[in-house]
Amino acid sequence: MGAILDPIEELKQHSVTDDHFREIDITSRLQQNMEINPYKNTSGYRSFTRKTVMSIVIPCLLLASFTAYAASGHIQILNNKGEVVVKTIDPPGSLPAKLSGLLEEYRVRVMSKLQQGELAAYYIKDDYINEGNGYDTLNPVKFEYRPTDYHSYEAFQKEQARTSAPPIKKPGSLPDGVKFAYGQVFPLGPQLYGEERAQYDALKQRLMHQAQSSTSQEKLFVEKLAWSKASNSVVYLSDGKSSTAITITAGYGKKASFTKLPDTSPEKVQLKHMEGIYLQHEANGDLVSWYDPNRSIVYAIMVNVKGLVNKDELLQLAESLIDE
Repeated sequence: MGAILDPIEELKQHSVTDDHFREIDITSRLQQNMEINPYKNTSGYRSFTRKTVMSIVIPCLLLASFTAYAASGHIQILNNKGEVVVKTIDPPGSLPAKLSGLLEEYRVRVMSKLQQGELAAYYIKDDYINEGNGYDTLNPVKFEYRPTDYHSYEAFQKEQARTSAPPIKKPGSLPDGVKFAYGQVFPLGPQLYGEERAQYDALKQRLMHQAQSSTSQEKLFVEKLAWSKASNSVVYLSDGKSSTAITITAGYGKKASFTKLPDTSPEKVQLKHMEGIYLQHEANGDLVSWYDPNRSIVYAIMVNVKGLVNKDELLQLAESLIDE
């Protein structure tokens, strides 16, 4: 599933156990997957991480070395076992226009049924969407979440603690005029693997049974889900003009993928005792990401306003979020 629910010990005290980790994709700027695409407004796993980007899987790792594969111009960070934990990737393909349009239509309908903080699973009774689109026919159950905006850091911090969300410390080293705007947490829902697979299968069966037994023309079948644990946290910083001038995301897991456009040059950076990836793009702003092996959390900071911060300021902001 995606970052379902596809961004402060409080920290270790409130971190979730390994069984809560799963593969995810984060997407930047108003984004919604966890595959970090800071340069494109895409629609991915809208369900749980709007304005985020990441990819997640399982337990703790120690970042060790940084490797570049010259032919592709990509960079990857390896752990001490030689496993990739953070990497850059080519821009992913886009959804077929027809499929994208239909999914957006139903997504909007589901969102209209949700209050802040509510999560829903839904099934669309449509052969093209489920079987004939040639793109994604493996995930008939989709998810949507309407986040709650916490406009004080204290309220956001309490929600992180309550839901065992990946912690984001109060940002320091902020440029003049930049301040906390609001924070959000995104829930962890039924997973497609492991012990939780049975929950997902039962949910899928219920929704499909409703659809198959319905005698109406309705194609959308929705079930609201209770949730208590969060998978991602997101903080937005304002520059006085835009409330999303800078996006900070955090997600449980061990893998993160960042989209690299042809005219961008990723580079390795040192953030205190951790290694990270820095991406600069003249037209779209900068991004920095790193992996915290002690808590199995992927962090990313995306600058959404061109020229708001320079590289040094962005790296200082990142270091202000990292424990000594």
